[in-house]
Amino acid sequence: MDPVSRYLDLVDEYLRQHPDQRVGQAYYNVLRIGWPHLAPEVDCFSRDYRLPAFLDWVERALGEESRVK
Repeated sequence: MDPVSRYLDLVDEYLRQHPDQRVGQAYYNVLRIGWPHLAPEVDCFSRDYRLPAFLDWVERALGEESRVK
């Protein structure tokens, strides 16, 4: 499974376990838990409307990370 698909699966599971969190919070928290060494350039924790830009960044960051390994 590629890293982005793994990340999205983890987000789905996290949202099921934490239904009280907004979507942006969940996406941000999963990244911080699973990939604590990555520093997102876009904050979707505070503003859900930034989620598309955040996901673009995640796709690039996880893709670059998988190419380095």
